Amino acid sequence: MSKCLNKTTIPTIPFHDDTNKLDNEKDVLQDFNVENVITGYVGYFDPNFVKDELKDWDDVDVVEKEKTFKVTSWKRKLSKRSSNDIVQQSTTLWNLDRIDQTTNKLDKKFKYPSSAGKGVNIYVIDTGISIAHKEFEGRAKFGASFCDKCSNIDDNGHGTHVAAIVAGKTFGVAKLSNVIAVKVLDKFGIGTSSSVIAGLIYVFNEHMKNKNKNTIINMSLAGSDDSLTINLIMQKLFAAGIHVVVAAGNNFHSNSCNFAPASSPHAITVGAIDESDKLTDFTNIGQCVNIFAPGKNIQSAWKSSNTSTKILDGTSQATPHVSGTIALMISKSGNKSPSQIKNDLINISTKNVIKDIPSKNTNTKILILDINNGLNIASPNNLLKVPG
Repeated sequence: MSKCLNKTTIPTIPFHDDTNKLDNEKDVLQDFNVENVITGYVGYFDPNFVKDELKDWDDVDVVEKEKTFKVTSWKRKLSKRSSNDIVQQSTTLWNLDRIDQTTNKLDKKFKYPSSAGKGVNIYVIDTGISIAHKEFEGRAKFGASFCDKCSNIDDNGHGTHVAAIVAGKTFGVAKLSNVIAVKVLDKFGIGTSSSVIAGLIYVFNEHMKNKNKNTIINMSLAGSDDSLTINLIMQKLFAAGIHVVVAAGNNFHSNSCNFAPASSPHAITVGAIDESDKLTDFTNIGQCVNIFAPGKNIQSAWKSSNTSTKILDGTSQATPHVSGTIALMISKSGNKSPSQIKNDLINISTKNVIKDIPSKNTNTKILILDINNGLNIASPNNLLKVPG
C-alpha cells in the first residue's frame, strides 16, 4: 500500500468496532492508487454504513468485502546448441518434454530457443522465492512483501516451486529469464485481496519506471470468489503492456469465471492436464480458460535447501509453464502487446489433443456440465507449446 491514513483523519466514515477481530494495526484506512485512474481504500467499516450509504456515493464504483486468496497446488512428495539456434536439453521431466512437441510420444528432450527468455522479468506474486537456490543461478531476487507480518523469505515453498518452473536451469521453461519475488501469501499460502492488490500495484510501478518493459506477472493463486476490483486493476496492467498469467484454480471442474483473478479477460488463464493429455480432476474449466499446460506430478525446486526439490500438483504448476513460454516468445521475437502475445500463444498451441471430450460436442471445445448453474461450460482445447 502506498500509505496508511489513521481513521481520525476521515471522521465522517464510521469504522467497524470489533475488538475481538481487530488489533492496533487493523483499525486504519489504507489507500491505493494506479496512475490516478483507479483509487481505492481498504479498511474496517460499519456494515450498515456500507449497505445504506457508502455504496450510493457518486464517486464510489465498487464496494467489496475482503477476500481470501490461496495457492493452487498440492504437495505430492519430496545441452547443447543446434545449428538452427535451438537448445536441446535431455530430460526425464514429462512436463518439459510434452510442451515442445505436438504429440504425446515423448522423446526425453526439451527443445527451446537459445535466447531462453533472456532480458525478460517475471514477477512471481506468491509466497516468495528462495533466491539462493541453485536452480536460479543468481537470476532471482526479492522485490517486495505485502502480506501481514511476513518475512522476505519463502517460508512456504510454493513460490520457489513456481519460480523454478518459469526460470530454473533444470526445471524451468525460460532458463535465462529473471524472476522477482512479490510476496502476498504467508507461510500457510494464504493472503487477502488487499495484499494481492498491493503486489499488483508494486509491479505496475516497477514496470512504469523501468526502461526494460519485458514484464510478465505470474499469479499461481486463486480467490475465494470473483473480484471486480482486482479485475479493474488487471485491465490497467494490460493497458500498460504487462503480460499477466493466472491459474484457473483447483475447484474440481468448477467454472473459472467465478473466481479471481482467473475471471479477468485481460489475463491469460491456465488450466491443468496430466501425463496422458487428460484434464486433471482438480482443474477448473470454462470459457475464461485460455490454454492448458502440464499440472500433475511436476517436479521443481523447494525451500528446504539450496538444492531441494518437491513434486506438486495444481493449476499453480501449469501457470508458470505459460509464463516461461511467453518469456521465450519475447526474447526470441521481441515484445508485443498483451493481446498480440495472447493470440500468438494460442496460435502456436497444439489443438484438439486434450482427451475425454464428449462426442456430442464440437472438436474445438471441451464441454462439461456446471452443476452449480446447470449450464455447459466450454473450454478451448488448446495445449501449450513453446516456440521453435
